Amino acid sequence: MSNPATVIAAGGVVWRERRGTRQVLLVHRPRYDDWSLPKGKLTAHEHVLVGARREIEEETGLQVVLGPPLGVQRYTVRKNGGTADKLVHYWSATPLDDAEFEPNSEVDEIAWLPVDKARTKLSYPRDVDILDALDRVVPVTATLILLRHTEAVKRKDWESKDTNRPLSTNGTGQAERLTAVLDALGANRLISSDAERCVATVTPYAASIDRHIHLWPEISERGFDADPDGINGMGERAWKPGKVTVVCSHRPVLPTLSRELGLRVGKFSPGAFLVAHRLGDGRLIYERFSAP
Repeated sequence: MSNPATVIAAGGVVWRERRGTRQVLLVHRPRYDDWSLPKGKLTAHEHVLVGARREIEEETGLQVVLGPPLGVQRYTVRKNGGTADKLVHYWSATPLDDAEFEPNSEVDEIAWLPVDKARTKLSYPRDVDILDALDRVVPVTATLILLRHTEAVKRKDWESKDTNRPLSTNGTGQAERLTAVLDALGANRLISSDAERCVATVTPYAASIDRHIHLWPEISERGFDADPDGINGMGERAWKPGKVTVVCSHRPVLPTLSRELGLRVGKFSPGAFLVAHRLGDGRLIYERFSAP
């Protein structure tokens, strides 16, 4: 009998440049005696980006920053005496340090290998397909995360100025959980509407990395209503080479702001965000996520 519950997992292709050669990191799992890409199952309610980063660190000892997506594997695994579908999401990942690997029960050996050698060492053709996707998404010249503020107190329940309307209890929790997500993406530049609900959305992350929040009144609801053309030219200011920039704004402003930033226009529920990576050849790679 099959089990309908899908197993969700995440991981990455960890890579670095050494003497002009790209190397990728493979892990050996003694339980299966195989060589694979670092990955693992998500914990309950864990965001897929956070889970990918955690699993990579647990299996390799390395903290990483996630880059563009590399694809999703789909296959069947044994579960509870039956079978279940398994989905594994992969991202490009670059290490933040050179931590020393310590063997454990899940992974007893790791290997940094040139891409060609890694292709022949991997035990599964599906991992080779993910590895081959890396060439198509590097190098990244800049990354932009377009974010709608998390859930706020309803307008009808707030009697003061709308610009001072705070986050709800749920929205505060979303902002706290967003911290780990933005950290996994390596966000290092923060831009926000000057409205309280936007500032409060990115404040927990700003505090965690000790970074200043750049306030842009033009992307607030009040500023946009007063001067819709104030957004013109912001694309050049928002995209910054070598940076992972967060831009936090409001639902009525996001369609126009998206177009100015050169991004796809779409619906943003509270706390939802779009991640766009600009590649060296000018292409953009998109991902869209709901609130954590």
